[in-house]
Amino acid sequence: MRLQIETNSHLPVYAQLKEQIKFLILNGELAPGTPLPTTRQLAGFLGINRNTVHRAYQELQQEGLIRCQRGRDCEVVERPGAVAQPISARLLAIIDQAIEQAGELGVTPDDFATYVYARARQRQDVPVARRLAFVECQEPIAVAMAQAIEARLQVPVAPIVLEDLHDPSEETEARLQEAQVVATTFFHIQEVRRLLAGRGKEVVAIGVKPHLDKLIQIAQLPKGTPAALVCLSESCALDMERSLGNAGIRNLEPTLCGVDDPQRLSSALPAHGVVIASDFVAHQVQPLLQPEQRLITLDYTQLDEGAVDLLRSVLHEGTGSQTG
Repeated sequence: MRLQIETNSHLPVYAQLKEQIKFLILNGELAPGTPLPTTRQLAGFLGINRNTVHRAYQELQQEGLIRCQRGRDCEVVERPGAVAQPISARLLAIIDQAIEQAGELGVTPDDFATYVYARARQRQDVPVARRLAFVECQEPIAVAMAQAIEARLQVPVAPIVLEDLHDPSEETEARLQEAQVVATTFFHIQEVRRLLAGRGKEVVAIGVKPHLDKLIQIAQLPKGTPAALVCLSESCALDMERSLGNAGIRNLEPTLCGVDDPQRLSSALPAHGVVIASDFVAHQVQPLLQPEQRLITLDYTQLDEGAVDLLRSVLHEGTGSQTG
């Protein structure tokens, strides 16, 4: 267990010790069930007061990270109550970047740690984010988008299928009751608002951003190019056509297809030299194509940066009016 105490630090010694042990637990370096040194052993090893170690252990136990019994050693609990998963590589990258930026301002790592510790204490009672639900027309898209938002914002997101809002199941109703903010795409914003009217939910519309190089490829196709637009369903393909139009791409003669209608799909594809498919169905479309047909895949789980900023802002402010 790698621990280092800076006696001339502004950060109290017990806090330094506690945060370092906490980091090792959350990062998975101290696995559940791992015994910790006794207060006497650790105090002797680090050359600090035994009461200091006791205080650090006491706070770790209060946070549900370790278990200590009188007359026995402390150990890491099987399922830490504070954080259920290891710290992600993304969070570590954020910390490293912040340290570098602080260094550019002339702030030493030690002073930076003090600022972070003090700020975290100030914000202990401030909610990090309000619960969020994401609504889309098809379950795979709703789930994928919810996961993409979780990865970017580090907040839990409950996926909801648009159709389920018409007659909510118990599970959907529970997700709606927990959610203070409901997000969807611009294609569904009006319908979602109508279905959630009177529930007191803040509804926001966000955009997704297909890869720029793919949009350039499509925009460079000759005007009037016959193209099959393929998604999970024909209605989703219609959304794809709208999104291309919103991007200024109107050079296609589109045929809308969904993989939920395989007979129509197999009969429509041969007539098109260009097939544009969402990333959810590209693996189903590829085997149906001839070598001379061109497949362009659009990734609809890449969040637009404006959407990320909007969600971050909404999740950290108090309950407000609906936003679109």
